[in-house]
Amino acid sequence: MIKIKDNSLCCGCTACVAACPVQCITMKRDIEGFDYPFANPDLCIGCGKCEAVCPILSPDALPVGTGMLKTWAARSDADEAGSSSGGIFPVLARDVLEKGGTVFGAAFLDVRTVGHVEDDIQAMKGSKYVQSDLFSSFEDVRSCLEQGRQALFSGTPCQVAGLKGYLEKDYPGLVTVDCACHGVPGPGLWSGYVDALEERHGGHIVKVEFRDKTTGWRNYSFTVTMDDGRRIASGKDNDPYMALFLQDITLRPSCYNCRFRCSRSGSDITLGDFWNVGKAMPKLNDGKGLNVISANSRKGMDIVASLNIRLEEVPVNEAIAENGGFEGDIPVPASRAAFFAGLPNAGKNLYSYMKGFVRRTPLHKRIYRSFHSTMSELKKQLLK
Repeated sequence: MIKIKDNSLCCGCTACVAACPVQCITMKRDIEGFDYPFANPDLCIGCGKCEAVCPILSPDALPVGTGMLKTWAARSDADEAGSSSGGIFPVLARDVLEKGGTVFGAAFLDVRTVGHVEDDIQAMKGSKYVQSDLFSSFEDVRSCLEQGRQALFSGTPCQVAGLKGYLEKDYPGLVTVDCACHGVPGPGLWSGYVDALEERHGGHIVKVEFRDKTTGWRNYSFTVTMDDGRRIASGKDNDPYMALFLQDITLRPSCYNCRFRCSRSGSDITLGDFWNVGKAMPKLNDGKGLNVISANSRKGMDIVASLNIRLEEVPVNEAIAENGGFEGDIPVPASRAAFFAGLPNAGKNLYSYMKGFVRRTPLHKRIYRSFHSTMSELKKQLLK
């Protein structure tokens, strides 16, 4: 029977929930806003299945990843505008749908909830900086594969590792895509923050854009659209939710010592932002957004080669530079414990409470970002 004694040893992938033959495991939310599995001892039959499929408790059961075989800078001109970066994921997804397969990915179910859905590529576009609810995705992926159909599953590295553990064997029709993941805040914190924003702005939020590129791909904004049509944008360092996420304060405990980041999840493909484009490939640095694609398996190599996209190979060290999602362990911020200790008492003052933990961006970085934002805007005006 699975029993979480150390929260840093649970990534919340729900493989144990999906694998339980008597459905005795449910996910329960802790005071930090993260979901963890709890097994009902009265229903448990002691089969050990839950522990066997856990990617952390039984890491030897997972396929050994080959690492990054080849990396590219990439963009899909047709999909870049609606995506956080270069628009590569929609191309991968459409390829699977056109072959009669099914695509699984994270989407906003409503402004407070992110969960995995099937085949809705438009809803899957864009970043969602909150851990998604997988619902029955693992079971549905297996059903699809056992019918002989192709299935593309996209998610965080730990979610891909959880799926691999749950499936227990490789399927030729399975394609797995993970993101260069910096870590995830909890759904409880996000839901409370939406409430706080609605109180602050006086209305209901109907749309959220974690990375609105109106102000630029690199200097993106956190933007909400209200029910009266107002669009309220904040720089990524000015919005408390985004700032604390980027400062690593609100991440899940397992994210600080992630075992699956850096193409170790067993995924076929990893997608990330090519933040280092200005230094590595300045001719491609037009401010529209560019993906890094890492092929981590022979299957991934073949898939990337078949795509109709702008593609240019780049050395691995240059591809992953400046992208925290490709880094190793993340130090736990000194203020994390204090933040979550006081969180239950924040109540309606959540916005102000969170803002109080935001570190101010150093002056030289603010000047640098302002300069590049201004130059980018001038470039756009000159090209009109």
